[in-house]
Amino acid sequence: MVADPIERLNFYQFQYVGAEDFRDQQAYHRDMRRRHNLGPHGWGIVSGLQIEEVAREGDSPFVDIHVLPGVAVDGFGREIIVLEPVKIDPELFAAFTTDRHLELWIGYDELPSRTATGGFSPCTDAEAYARVIETFRFVVGSRGDVGASDAWRQALVVGGKPARKAAVAVPGDPIEPEDGGIAYQDFPDVERGAVWLVQLGFVHWDGTVRKFRPADSVARRIEGRPYAGFVGGSLLAEGAGLRLAPRIKPADVEAAPFATIEGRLAVDGSVAARKNVDIGGGRLQLLAAGGSDETRPLWLQRLAAGVGSGADLRIHIGDVADAKTRLTIGPGPAPTTKATEKVVLAVAADDNVHIPTGRLNFGDGARSLIDLGPDTGPAAGMNGIGRHSGSIYYRSQGSHYWHLQGVHDNGDGVAGAGGTQQLELTANGTLRFRERFRAMIDADVSGQAYGIGIQDQTMYARSQRNFAWYRGGGHAGGQLDPGGGAVAMTLDNSSRLMVQGGVTTKGDVQLWGTRLQFLMADGTTDTDPLEISRVQRGPDSNDLRVRIGDNLGTDDRFVVGPLPGDGVFRERLVVEGGGDVRVAGDLYVRGRKAIIDVVAGAVFLNRTSNGSGSVAIPVTTRMSSFSDVQYLVALSDVGNNSTAINARWRVINSGWTRIDSDTAQLNIGWQVGDSDGQLFWFSYVAIFLP
Repeated sequence: MVADPIERLNFYQFQYVGAEDFRDQQAYHRDMRRRHNLGPHGWGIVSGLQIEEVAREGDSPFVDIHVLPGVAVDGFGREIIVLEPVKIDPELFAAFTTDRHLELWIGYDELPSRTATGGFSPCTDAEAYARVIETFRFVVGSRGDVGASDAWRQALVVGGKPARKAAVAVPGDPIEPEDGGIAYQDFPDVERGAVWLVQLGFVHWDGTVRKFRPADSVARRIEGRPYAGFVGGSLLAEGAGLRLAPRIKPADVEAAPFATIEGRLAVDGSVAARKNVDIGGGRLQLLAAGGSDETRPLWLQRLAAGVGSGADLRIHIGDVADAKTRLTIGPGPAPTTKATEKVVLAVAADDNVHIPTGRLNFGDGARSLIDLGPDTGPAAGMNGIGRHSGSIYYRSQGSHYWHLQGVHDNGDGVAGAGGTQQLELTANGTLRFRERFRAMIDADVSGQAYGIGIQDQTMYARSQRNFAWYRGGGHAGGQLDPGGGAVAMTLDNSSRLMVQGGVTTKGDVQLWGTRLQFLMADGTTDTDPLEISRVQRGPDSNDLRVRIGDNLGTDDRFVVGPLPGDGVFRERLVVEGGGDVRVAGDLYVRGRKAIIDVVAGAVFLNRTSNGSGSVAIPVTTRMSSFSDVQYLVALSDVGNNSTAINARWRVINSGWTRIDSDTAQLNIGWQVGDSDGQLFWFSYVAIFLP
């Protein structure tokens, strides 16, 4: 069957127009509007149409049911509009005689109005009327009660064939989308015969007394309501953002989800969640920028009972035991193509845990900190490292041994193939060494060599990278980790000695080609290096350089001053990065105060004829007081109207007068010798002496 083409009326002058033409005109616009309703929007409740329960006065606990105003669109694109609250007639429920919750539906309906009378009726059997009332009707009952399967709606027809869901369609069948909306369908010829009901929710009908009761909950009352949506390939926001929210804000916005996404969601940009993000049964999978796991899957998931212990947060780092696949924790900038952030903790897929720079802190409390097994049996808990209230301990069910080289061997005291036992702490507390110059304590851990040994007249300590001295705490395996104690001193792999307390020496301290740096408490520069160094500018030309940051402004300073008993530092000499030097007191050079203040300015005299006189100029110094002021004056802007005759212009230093402790009055004489001479501006430079 070939679908009817879409025709639009085209009027022309002197055209004969009949009722059929006007009906076609209305049908065209009505159908196009309905196709628009179904195309980008979809069918369902647009707004309103809530079921309201109104208490019956004097008849508690029963209620009356009202449907509030609102708009819906059915699967044929027809608008269902309720303009005022409508009370539901209990007679609609007369067929139901039990106490139960029932669905309440609304459907499109239309009624004829203004029947033609007298000589205006057509000479046919057809009923003639001038208006059609587009209205609605209510239907009650479950889908099974309403009728046979899918009796609440009719099949959609496309090109003369019924549309089917994809799961049951055969080749050649039109496919009905999951939302049931098809804008390109063949609309029904008979409006009243086309059934498509929209569920408004549930009402509680007590058929034993033929009255309504309140529904079990608000959620039950609104259950099953379909809402019109949006259909298309993109949704663009015109303004600053796109907001998705319920039109009527609930009392608790987190009581239930208001929107769902059925399928995979891809976001080109960041996702910001201001509250919780719940993942129900799925994984949080971390992919590379191209969307691939690069054969190293990384994900987080809560393991269900029977898979883990029943409450496991599984962090999956690859499918293969590989040292290059890790879970890392640490601060720093966002990684680029290569991870550059600091790693505090790394758990590798090859069964190793690394703490490359920080310390492993077991917190407070005396207890066993490290249990070396076994987990069960008589020896459980007998091997480990722990902390008493003020000391650490090592526990063993037998002796403690120290071996040189070799590999693991399960035999007690056996250093393993290629190894030599260097030290034993027996179960009786005896420490045993062999009698020769050697490494007395030598540890080989993960390929890293450490030890303490004896040479001729010398005892030495050896470390793969660092040496550390701790006060208190207990053993911890992390690099430079005092195990809950305090770091007293460290010597790192660059031979840098760091002492956590003070350093006292009765001899000289020499720095060979290095700097004396002043760092923050956390060992950083706060982006502003402060240091003292020796710099050679040339042969027999050397500087003692004090560096104050890397900015040319006033943020970084070299400050000298006392710290009296009140704990408040007094700034007496300040050298700023911008080049300024500030002195709180006087500055002496060769036994004399050397500071001066230079103030310059210009005066607009505006003399346009010959004559002479004087002018007093008050000038204030930036010093708190001054003993003397020396100043110079000079012409800045002179001229004459025509030819200069006996031309002479001058300004004269006529001394000064003190006005205040920091202000002097400069007395300046002036002269214009030419009859048409002009003296507009003169300048001065005043030097204040302390």
